[in-house]
Amino acid sequence: MTSAGFALDETPRCGTCGTVYDGRSGDPLREVPPGVSFGRLPAHWRCPGCGGPQHGFFPAAPGADPMRDRVDALVAAYRVVADTDMKGLSVCNTALAVEAVGFREITLSDGGFAWLGMLIAPWTLNAVLVPHAPARWMALNDGDQTVETLPAGAFAFKAARVGALGTLAVISAVSDMTLLRDQDDAREAAHAALDALLVPKTAEETPEIPEPSLPPAPPPVGAKPAKPPRSRRALFGGRG
Repeated sequence: MTSAGFALDETPRCGTCGTVYDGRSGDPLREVPPGVSFGRLPAHWRCPGCGGPQHGFFPAAPGADPMRDRVDALVAAYRVVADTDMKGLSVCNTALAVEAVGFREITLSDGGFAWLGMLIAPWTLNAVLVPHAPARWMALNDGDQTVETLPAGAFAFKAARVGALGTLAVISAVSDMTLLRDQDDAREAAHAALDALLVPKTAEETPEIPEPSLPPAPPPVGAKPAKPPRSRRALFGGRG
C-alpha cells in the first residue's frame, strides 16, 4: 500500500484529465471497494480516466467543487459539438445554447454516487448521470443500455462516451428542440424532466422503464410553435 503523501480523507484530482478519486465509491473495476481512501490504494492503481500514475494526483484546491468541475467539462464538450458536428443542422434550434440545469449528487441503487442533472443543447435535452467513479460504465459501448433506479422509478439510460469525462449515462427528455421558443422555455422543460426523475410516483402511476416515443407533429405553417409538454407523464417517452 502507498500513502502517496495524502491524508486518508483527501479526494485528490488527476493533474492530466481532472478525474477525482472518491473513496466513498472506490474503483470496483480495479477491485478497489467503496471505503478505500486514496492514501490506501494499492501501488499498482492508476487513474481510471486516463491511466495516469498516482503521483500525478494533487490535492483539490481549497473550496474546489468536483461536481462543478465535471459539469463545466461536460458543457464545454457539448459546446464543441455544437460548434462543429451539429452546426447548421436543421434539427438545431438556433434560439438555444448549451447549458447545464439542476445538477445534484444522488446515491444510486448499488450504493455508488453520481451527479444527476439536465443538459440543454440546441438539438436535444438530456438527463445526464455523471458518475463519481469514471470507470463505472467503462465496459459499456456508446448506445448500450443501463437501467438505473432513481426516486421516481427505474429508467433506461444509454451509455455515452464524452472525452476525458469517460462514459456517462444519458436519457433524452425532449428530442424535437425546435418546439421550444427560447432558453427559458428549455429551462422550464429541464426542471419538469428532473421532477419526472426525482419525484416518487403516485399510487396511480404504473412503474415501468420508459422507452423513447416519436415527437409530436410540427405545428401548421404560420402557427405559433406549441410549448413542450410539462407533465411528468409527457416526458421521457410519455411515462413519468
